[in-house]
Amino acid sequence: MGLDKWIKTEVSEKKTEKKEEVRSTKKPKTQPIKKKSEIESINLTKFVLICSKPKCKYKKIIMKKELSEKDRICPRCKNEMKVQ
Repeated sequence: MGLDKWIKTEVSEKKTEKKEEVRSTKKPKTQPIKKKSEIESINLTKFVLICSKPKCKYKKIIMKKELSEKDRICPRCKNEMKVQ
């Protein structure tokens, strides 16, 4: 019983060493940091859309380059929305 205790700890120490080696060999994937000039070059515009029906009064704000036909349709009443 006494030797089994020492053998088990040596095996567990070897396993932890292998895990540390594997962790050190893997490099974390990092994304390059975008500069302000790159972010500004996207040129997103802010669109404020309001439903044309007075009863609905649905309003949404979208940041996009261009509006699509799908964006201009009100999700509540399926009517066309006005761009402000």
